[in-house]
Amino acid sequence: MNFFINNIVINMCIMIGGMMKKVLVLLLCVMFFANCAVFADVYNKNYVQQGVVTLQLPDYAKFYSIDPVNISVKYIEPNKTKEKNLTSAQKKTYKQVKKIEKYIDKKNFKKALEVDESFLPTRVQYMNYCLVTGDYVQALDEMLVIQRLNKSDKVLDDEKIKFKLGMLYYLNRNYTAALNLLLPFENKPNPENLWFALADIYYNQSNYNAAINYAKRIGRYSENYAGALELLYNSYYNLKNFQQANTCAKELISILPTPINYMRLGTTSSDVNVKLSNYYKARDIAAGDKNAPILAQADLRIISIEQPKIDRSVAGLKLFVEKPDWNKIAAENAKIEDPVDLSNRMVQFFQRTNACMTKFGGSELVKCYESVNNEQAKLTQIAKEEYQKACEARQRELEYQRQRMLIEQQSFYERMYLDDFFYLRHPYFFGLW
Repeated sequence: MNFFINNIVINMCIMIGGMMKKVLVLLLCVMFFANCAVFADVYNKNYVQQGVVTLQLPDYAKFYSIDPVNISVKYIEPNKTKEKNLTSAQKKTYKQVKKIEKYIDKKNFKKALEVDESFLPTRVQYMNYCLVTGDYVQALDEMLVIQRLNKSDKVLDDEKIKFKLGMLYYLNRNYTAALNLLLPFENKPNPENLWFALADIYYNQSNYNAAINYAKRIGRYSENYAGALELLYNSYYNLKNFQQANTCAKELISILPTPINYMRLGTTSSDVNVKLSNYYKARDIAAGDKNAPILAQADLRIISIEQPKIDRSVAGLKLFVEKPDWNKIAAENAKIEDPVDLSNRMVQFFQRTNACMTKFGGSELVKCYESVNNEQAKLTQIAKEEYQKACEARQRELEYQRQRMLIEQQSFYERMYLDDFFYLRHPYFFGLW
């Protein structure tokens, strides 16, 4: 009986021993794999969690601060301690990074790309450089490369890349491609830049109602508000909704009292006197700024109202008089007078003719107009004489410069002759004299 019990105990111990071995083996395996994960984390911390999947970042990520939302990278040079602790593979990457960054520091992106054309940080920095310098064509090309490289590197936000691509298509006036990429973002947070882009795109596609829809969403305190008002003004104007356009022009003047905005207000006003008043305001600002192109636009609008008043008054006279005609005077003096001086003369001309029309009629109006014509004839003669004097002075200056250049050339050749003469007489050639 004891023998039987002893056998049972021995067999149970053997079984328990076998089970313990299995448990120990399992425990050792768990500890081994756990330590491997910890070791991997210590060895290289360049990883990013995406949900439940851990994606390994490229080795270069250790040397850059990467902003995945704004699509930018900044080089971070490791200190001596960190540099010493780099693995051989990391040291190889770091050597390449340093070489690339030296070229980028000098804005020599061509050389930087020759080192490695598939290096995403170079492409990102080059793209942002192109944006700053206004080279939107190259910036778009770089962003397309960035989109392709990021499919493997996974360091940037793909949605932000699409958004920036849409904006770059917009800046390059590829409006169809821009709309395809930008419309999915219209309800995302902080969309005012997007709304402005969509409004401008639709305006350039002559879809003025859609342009108005997006431009109206931009708030008064947005940096895009003035631009949105301009889009609204132009859209309403093209739709011949002059009342709404006039409202936009008034709002624009309250923000930006520029000659263009005063001309916009004048153009959409139904009252002729209001039109003229705003055109004169635009002229005064442009003349003060010596902005000849804008000044010319304002002057043309003023002339389009003031000159017909003179034409009608002369047509109503039963006496002959030579019509005061600013268009004729301007054509005669345009090449000999400064634009601002001629514009100031125009203002005085219309002030005189308006005074004639207000104060006189019949033969007295004829005399007044004759006086205006005589005054303008004298001013034209003075302008011609001053222009002739200026031309003669310029000619004298040119002749003086020509004579001076000839004298300098003659002096130069004389010095060369003397230098050659003394050089050839040197004892090296002819011995001591």
